[in-house]
Amino acid sequence: MAHILGIGVATLDIINIVDHYPVEDEEIRAREQRACPGGNTANSLYVLQQLGHQCDLAAVVADDPDGEYLLSLLGERGINVETCRRRTGRTPCSYITLNAANGSRTIVHYRNLPELDAPHVAKLNLDKYQWVHVQARDTHTTSRMLQALRSQQKSHQPISLEVEKDRDGVDMLFGQPDVIIFSRPFVLGRGYEEPEPFLRSVHKRVPGAVLICTWGEEGSWAWASRDGLFHAPAWRPPRVVDTLGAGDVFNAGLIHALATGSSVPEALATATRLAGYKVGRQGLDGLDAALIVPEED
Repeated sequence: MAHILGIGVATLDIINIVDHYPVEDEEIRAREQRACPGGNTANSLYVLQQLGHQCDLAAVVADDPDGEYLLSLLGERGINVETCRRRTGRTPCSYITLNAANGSRTIVHYRNLPELDAPHVAKLNLDKYQWVHVQARDTHTTSRMLQALRSQQKSHQPISLEVEKDRDGVDMLFGQPDVIIFSRPFVLGRGYEEPEPFLRSVHKRVPGAVLICTWGEEGSWAWASRDGLFHAPAWRPPRVVDTLGAGDVFNAGLIHALATGSSVPEALATATRLAGYKVGRQGLDGLDAALIVPEED
């Protein structure tokens, strides 16, 4: 298995599970509440750890009691946090309402903490990693991070980039990673109603990268530089229980499969299946079982 570095954010998630989504000014009681680590990269690393990989997180963590609590929770999940940077500030927190009736999640996020800086990444011992995954955030900072990674990159060390939200100048990042994962909202925001024309347009600009696009209940698409377009249909659980973190689980499944030698279409199918399996269960625990469940839903 691989030693993987994830660069992004970690948050403290406060999750309230309710019978229905409240209307404005309604007072309802949560049937369950839990606090756990969150953030795209931290979630993906937890899943990768379950799949047998050694995972390090590079993120800014606040120097406050909640930050200490967050670090302890990440450690309990088997994620190495020695690569994080402590900064004065308040721990980012996501307040999540999870609707038990249909599995939807509504997130109110608060963050008042500086982003991780490129010099911190450049000082890490990057030689020991077989894969580096980066969450695209502040464009200029992310670009400098990718440049630092590229300057020390070895042939066995692919770099993947998650592009979830459209940010000013984000296109400047597309020529640097080996694998780019685009979200459905990002693609729709660019004026494309289907994944294929979007992937074709990006491929013309960065012909050497593997391009991935998730599309919810319609599955996922990939454009591999030599082989063209692939599609993996969605894996549907018996019931939608919890959609929180499904995209992060997809990213982990994709990285796991590619890092262990799968082809692009095989990796796409693995990631789509893992995300579908997650949607049918609560939380992120026990997702390694998805790799041995029957193919039929």
